[in-house]
Amino acid sequence: MQVKRSVTAEARRTQIMAAAVECLVDLGYQHTSYARIAERAELSSTRLISYHFTAKDELMQAIVDRVFDRAKAAIRPRMAAVDAPAEKIATFIRASLDWYAADRREVLALREIWNNFRDPDGRLVLGPLIHEPEYEEVIGIFRAGQAAVELRDFDPRAMAVALRSTLGGASEQIFTHTDLDVPAYAEELVALFDAATRKEISG
Repeated sequence: MQVKRSVTAEARRTQIMAAAVECLVDLGYQHTSYARIAERAELSSTRLISYHFTAKDELMQAIVDRVFDRAKAAIRPRMAAVDAPAEKIATFIRASLDWYAADRREVLALREIWNNFRDPDGRLVLGPLIHEPEYEEVIGIFRAGQAAVELRDFDPRAMAVALRSTLGGASEQIFTHTDLDVPAYAEELVALFDAATRKEISG
């Protein structure tokens, strides 16, 4: 059940999350405290944070949800605009890299949370299973392409995992090389996965 909040409350939550993202990127997860966030957001007291987020864990989860929502908003409409499975995969690659570049700091903050956010037993909260919905969607696209004889016969899960790993590597390049030609990099990956999955037409 989604909690309905006032415009003012939503604005304050957004302000706090934006400041937390900046702290995560600049200071790291361990040093992202309510005190540092309040200072970055220019708030008079940490109570203004705890009013909206009762614990750091709740704030971190809210940031994760926000980043994933932004990713879906950036990527899904572009994928929905094309029909052919191979073109959907190509669009997924291009849109993902465009999003990494456009929301660079939020994605960096997500990575910081990913590597450090643990439950009371010390286990990482954001484990590999968080990718399962994406895997299932991409597997479905690959299978549709195979059924349409557009793509060759291959293990759809293995290819989906390979694609996710490749996109993760691409995000690292975007983060570390600010002068990277992102569209050109995306086209290389599109060509790579097209060659890996496209069914050869015998002459």
